[in-house]
Amino acid sequence: MNGAIRWMIRNRVTANLLMVFILVAGSFGAISLRKQVFPEFSPELINISVAYPGASPIEVEEAIVVPTEAALESIDEVEEVNATASQSLAVVTAELRSGVDKQQVLDEVKSAIDRIRTFPVQIERPVVNLASPRSQVIQLVVSGNVGERALKVLAKEARDDLIALGAISDVQISGTRDYELSIEVSSDVLDAYGFSLSQLATIVRRESLELSGGEIETRDGRVLLRTQGRNQTAEDFRDIVVLAEANGTEVLLSDIATVTDGFANSDLAATFNGQRAVVVTAYRVGEESVLDVAEAVHTYVANFSARLPKGVTASVWQDQSIVLDGRLKLLIKNGILGLTLVLIALTLFLDLKLAAWTAIGIGISFIGAFALLAPLGVTMNTISLFGFILALGIVVDDAIVMGENIFAEREKGRSPLEAAEVGAIRIARPVVFAVLTTVVAFAPLLFIEGTLGRLLIDLPLVVITVLLLSLVEALFILPMHLSHDDPSSRTSNRFLVRINETRAQVDIILQKFISGPLTRGVRFSIFNPGVIMSGALASILICFGLIGGGRLPFSFLPSIQGETVVANLQMPPGTSVERTLEVIQKIEASVLRAGDRMAMDLPSDHPSPIQNLYSVVGGGGGGGGPGQTDTPRSSSSSRASLTVELPNPEVSAFTPLEFETAWRAELPELSGVRSFAITSDFFRVAEAIQVQLASADEQALKAASADVATELAQFSGVFDILTDDDRGEQEFQIDLRPDARTLSITLEDLANQVRGAFFGAEVQRLQRDGEEMPVYIRLPESERDAVADLLVFRVSTPGGARAPLDQVATISLGSTPTSITRREGERIVSVTADADESVVTTDEVNRQLERVVLPMLSERHPGVSFGLSGERAEQDDTFASLGRGFMLALLGIFALLAIPLNSYIQPLVIMSAIPFGIIGALIGHAIIGVPVGLFSLFGIIGLTGVVVNDTLVFMDFVNAEKARGLVLEDALLNAARQRFRPIFLTSLTTFLGISPLIFERSIQAQFLAPTAVSLGFGILFATLLIMVVVPALAVTEDRIVRWFKRRRTMAVEGAAAAEVFSSAGT
Repeated sequence: MNGAIRWMIRNRVTANLLMVFILVAGSFGAISLRKQVFPEFSPELINISVAYPGASPIEVEEAIVVPTEAALESIDEVEEVNATASQSLAVVTAELRSGVDKQQVLDEVKSAIDRIRTFPVQIERPVVNLASPRSQVIQLVVSGNVGERALKVLAKEARDDLIALGAISDVQISGTRDYELSIEVSSDVLDAYGFSLSQLATIVRRESLELSGGEIETRDGRVLLRTQGRNQTAEDFRDIVVLAEANGTEVLLSDIATVTDGFANSDLAATFNGQRAVVVTAYRVGEESVLDVAEAVHTYVANFSARLPKGVTASVWQDQSIVLDGRLKLLIKNGILGLTLVLIALTLFLDLKLAAWTAIGIGISFIGAFALLAPLGVTMNTISLFGFILALGIVVDDAIVMGENIFAEREKGRSPLEAAEVGAIRIARPVVFAVLTTVVAFAPLLFIEGTLGRLLIDLPLVVITVLLLSLVEALFILPMHLSHDDPSSRTSNRFLVRINETRAQVDIILQKFISGPLTRGVRFSIFNPGVIMSGALASILICFGLIGGGRLPFSFLPSIQGETVVANLQMPPGTSVERTLEVIQKIEASVLRAGDRMAMDLPSDHPSPIQNLYSVVGGGGGGGGPGQTDTPRSSSSSRASLTVELPNPEVSAFTPLEFETAWRAELPELSGVRSFAITSDFFRVAEAIQVQLASADEQALKAASADVATELAQFSGVFDILTDDDRGEQEFQIDLRPDARTLSITLEDLANQVRGAFFGAEVQRLQRDGEEMPVYIRLPESERDAVADLLVFRVSTPGGARAPLDQVATISLGSTPTSITRREGERIVSVTADADESVVTTDEVNRQLERVVLPMLSERHPGVSFGLSGERAEQDDTFASLGRGFMLALLGIFALLAIPLNSYIQPLVIMSAIPFGIIGALIGHAIIGVPVGLFSLFGIIGLTGVVVNDTLVFMDFVNAEKARGLVLEDALLNAARQRFRPIFLTSLTTFLGISPLIFERSIQAQFLAPTAVSLGFGILFATLLIMVVVPALAVTEDRIVRWFKRRRTMAVEGAAAAEVFSSAGT
């Protein structure tokens, strides 16, 4: 390596070409880098969805879920199976083991599903696919006081137009029901014509088909045969002849039935600002750009709006490009501000040329990093930009140490070229190992398991890449640039002269501090190591005691707020859509009141607190966020959501959380509501508080979940307590009477006739506007909208007779859950809650649950298993993988220290400084007032590398001084005097580089503040640590080593004396 450094210094062209190559490669990499709000990752999940029209959740569970779970048991690569059975739909999710070939497992799962022979014939074809993140970019809302069909046609036109643009590959329509053609015939008409419903369905099927008839081979060629009579429209079906009399009279389907071309009878309705709406959502796919997709939609909407009919409007909604642009601009602004502060510090404390080339080195490292990050799959997002900001201060450390050493050699009278060679080669080894220790310190973040690990992996990738490139720049480019004379020292430019004068004054002040307070402090540490060590240990105990005692709060994950506030409503099962709509309208009125109240306290030019309102009855709402996937779910008249769009955070005077609080204050008493929750989070990795219960005993599960909810309500600050324990929806359970078999009625006949009459018998499937459109024949709504209709329903016998239902079957009233959740073959219930962090942290609640509440409930409900999931489970998994990685990193750091120091003891001395650096990080949290959490640990991990880095350079200088013949005490004093400026400057630049984020008030970046606080304040404290505690540690280590040597010498001398005495005696 020494030869390579010397060669690069003497070959100016080579060093410059290397610099240019890095800049050019990085520029090309930056161009190809995609922009996202958060990193995307592909979940290691396989989704299996099976539609079973008309089936209850229990039927879905027994007929689809249980056989599917059994089929997946034999696949070793599947780690866990979760399932949900709801009305007409089964969704089974297979979680795969880490690192498996997902495509191969997908093929195995498809084969396993295809081998199931017990699925009911009424199911639709199972859909099996790998879960993929849906990167929603923007939504176009078509709204107006017109019919649903008109809105859906316009939305379909917009979807097709957007796809035709070429810039967008995936566009979906939501907020509207599926098409359906319904044939309704009354039972009296059926009786009059002697038809049963199933007979009429068979006639319709036979009169609507298209069938190939083969081919005829003629002399002139082949002619295909096809019988064509497939009906496509309601008019086609009305003209079907269902009965032909002998006298030529024909009875058409329209004579006996009502044929309606409409929508499926599902409870789904969406409104936008009070008007009926259909939503067109554009997604980003592959290499498509968020900004390009959003721009294409904005451009299209301007033209689309001009041709809309009167009373219909097209609005842009949920534009993630605004979120992306705002967050990236905010972080770039903080990065530029941090860089400016770093440059000012470098200019004040370093030679102007060194400061300039150190600053240029930052740019080389950052731009060059893009060349490596693009192939690694890193995108330009909130996390990766934060990684650059973290690296901003750290990246100059090696350049400062290298440059300082070169200029120290120049001050000894060497020529610039000789000083560059001697200084660079002298410090190269400790600089290399110092950077590598920082890289190793960040390495554990690469191996965090679970959702969080995949979300945050860009952070260590960016930091490590930038650090490695900065090392290349410091070793092979910077020394060459410092090997030439500095013309700025002889310049007559008034500005440069003024800078040099200012730097000289700063240097005088710094030298006075070094020769005065610093020297006295180091001397005190050297001669009173016991006092220093005792004080440092006491500080550590106090800081960790503050966390353990709750004085310094701990919160695993910070809240990441978005630009919307979402409310989710769940009414009791079976609630009519009219009642649900009534409640959601009350909630909507309350949010409007909250907006009006907030507007009174805002400036007159402030945007309206409520930009848009979007509500859905018959479906749940939710946020977005990285890694989220679309899973099918059935509609329900008891479920609704309301989404409020707030002003852009860049111009808003309030936060989403403040709006959420104001909204809660305006909420009326919501009677008869099963659950209601409001959230302003952009997304959540997991529920803040979640208890999962499992048992084979359904009643025990219900009782235990109720007790969990009651216990959670006892915590002050805990709110939105929800349970998915389904108390069920009423159902009539029909069983065939034994004597009904004398009428030749089978259970299958009975089930099919009841299903056909009340749900409908499917007779055909049509294609319309790219979606399947089923055709059902059933009784009219007036004969299936009351309990009495079931009681008077008549069952057809094979002989043509009609018997009342209660004569051939027993009818009993029971209940069925509206959804069933299963995990690993067992039914489970989850109880979730949120916490007001200003009152109680989620960690405090989860600890109390784990230590007190759940053990107590386990004794009360012995047949039920309790477990914490959600954020606590994610926390345990993350800390476990982070802990393993950190231990390996410590071993790696030890090895990297032992090699250049050629010692087993000195690495331990250096590494024992790590806990003391944490003190500064914790003090910083107390000063700024942010809880300690996962992101704080990321900063502490980075701090570990920097502390070891600076301490290594310090101890390397001590060893060099000892090699010159100085005693330890003098070597430590010299090292403190000589290395204080580079160590202080590296600490100062690191703090200044991330200080804008520490004090950033914007909600868009506050979740990153704990990392910046840990690293920033920790590194400031590290300067004092290295100058005071490390000398005390070194002296203590020296005394211990010398004590062991004396004991060993005494033992050897004693053995020798004993041998002499023994010889004399003989």
